[in-house]
Amino acid sequence: MKAITKYAFPLVFLVITAFASSCLEAKPALIADKAAKSLLLDIVKLSSGRLVTVGERGHILLSDDSGIEWRQVPVPTREPLTAVDFFDDKRGIAVGFSQTVLLTNDGGESWQLSHQEESFEQPALFDVQFITEDLIVAVGSYGLYLESSDAGESWESREIEGLADYYGYFSHFYSFKKITEDYWVIAGEKYIDGIDDDGFETSSALVAETRDGGETWQKLATPYDGSFFGIQLDDAGNLYVYGLRGNLYISKDQGQSWQGQFLSTASGFHDMAIIDTNRWVLVGTGGVLVHKTLTSTDIQKRRDLKGRTSVVVVDEDTLIVVGEGGVERLSLSQQ
Repeated sequence: MKAITKYAFPLVFLVITAFASSCLEAKPALIADKAAKSLLLDIVKLSSGRLVTVGERGHILLSDDSGIEWRQVPVPTREPLTAVDFFDDKRGIAVGFSQTVLLTNDGGESWQLSHQEESFEQPALFDVQFITEDLIVAVGSYGLYLESSDAGESWESREIEGLADYYGYFSHFYSFKKITEDYWVIAGEKYIDGIDDDGFETSSALVAETRDGGETWQKLATPYDGSFFGIQLDDAGNLYVYGLRGNLYISKDQGQSWQGQFLSTASGFHDMAIIDTNRWVLVGTGGVLVHKTLTSTDIQKRRDLKGRTSVVVVDEDTLIVVGEGGVERLSLSQQ
């Protein structure tokens, strides 16, 4: 924004507020009775079926019954946590503000602080992913790019020259996606890409790729001049990027060309889940939820318009969504 995170405007101010209230404390997160109703920013489903979600004030919650009941676990930070990923059912990582990196080796039951750095120039990490068991990449604000080659025990900060804008500055990296071990994609905030004949700056939405495992990065041409907050890949190899003002684009040739998808909403999209070959859902600003099937597109919003930030599929009919209103368990047939 994941501009501050992949959760985007207007949720940005909520994340900023959470960041300011944390005061860069190294204290452990407080166990809160209503943690499941607090601002939650990312969620993953493990192969065991366990759900892990992270959010404000260092909250990490687990569910082992498909999202019906949730329990908060102790965490050694109160920094807002923005993203979570797991290599397998045991080894996982969560990242957030103050460049916080937490590791778990027991499926999320306990967490250890691996990295933290106060930086006003690059204050937050917004996404993280295991590439291999040992190689992990985390990205964030103003070109923040951290890499670990020892399963998260130590971290190296890199400046990726190929992702700088026309002036040599960096926009925010909101979303990171491993396609193969060597082919990765980043999406992010729009960047200044040049000056037109009249002397005005021109901008493009950031989508970039590496084909050599992160050694070099190249920006991809996109037809959009706003910001992208997320990336998704379906089983057919189609690449989806989505972001502000209801923008969704699909590429069937690994980002060489893009087809815009008209969706009758101006809400920003924060996350996407592929249900099967012909169905997917998007969630975002104003509590929007878009359910696309082969024959129809259904768009609804929460009645209270609280933003939705992340979604996972439990089964063909059930979604778990997190966001400004905490955890939701939704039935697509009832929706």
